Amino acid sequence: MSVCIEGKTILITGASSGIGEATARACVSAGMRCVMTARREDKLRSLADELGDCCSFVVGDVTEAGFNEYLLKQSGDLYAVFANAGHGLDQNIADYNSVQFQELFQLNVFAAVELASLAANEMMKKKQGHILFCASCLSKFATPSHGAYCASKSALEAFATSTRMELKHKNIFVSTVHPIGTRTEFFDASATRSGKGVSTFESQTPSWLMQPPEKVANAIVRCLRRPKPEIWTNTTMRLISTVFTASPRLASTIITRFS
Repeated sequence: MSVCIEGKTILITGASSGIGEATARACVSAGMRCVMTARREDKLRSLADELGDCCSFVVGDVTEAGFNEYLLKQSGDLYAVFANAGHGLDQNIADYNSVQFQELFQLNVFAAVELASLAANEMMKKKQGHILFCASCLSKFATPSHGAYCASKSALEAFATSTRMELKHKNIFVSTVHPIGTRTEFFDASATRSGKGVSTFESQTPSWLMQPPEKVANAIVRCLRRPKPEIWTNTTMRLISTVFTASPRLASTIITRFS
């Protein structure tokens, strides 16, 4: 099925940097109108000035009570929502911090689910729409020290799968995005939040497992035009994740060897 997205509006959370920022650029280039949100007003304002009249922004925190309702009211007639806001946590079980764990789930899962629910209700009235969740290749398997993040993305993927079946016959598409390592500020921010200073993730990761955020953004635009359940930008990692799911023991052996 092909969808004409020109002139339609998409709301993107976590749009001040990384995949969210790149997706805003790609969507505007594709002829869409874009509403962006994040906490950093200076970043959003700069991007909105760059992208012009087709782009607007709402500053705020999607985890704050009532903000998602306000966000949707400010966004107007939406066709698509990309629940992209999220952060990581580099923490072993022995260092478990319940506050940080809950904050991560509040942003990565609960805020995204709330926004999707509110948007779905509006989309059902119009009998059209597209909801996208930023999951991860790590929604399919886990790595040491990132249990909270992996668990949040697995939960988000499961919710998206259920939602997809619920909305299948209502002309509302639901897609999950599964990036591999992406060159953004995500890893340094995760390391800082975990009290580990600067991240060494990118320097220690094979080049074929890293990608620019623009690659993800372009794949998202393609999915908006031709909807599908999952968006992957690396076929090798998609196959690996399938093998890991089928053989947990093999996955554990390989992952711990390279961790």
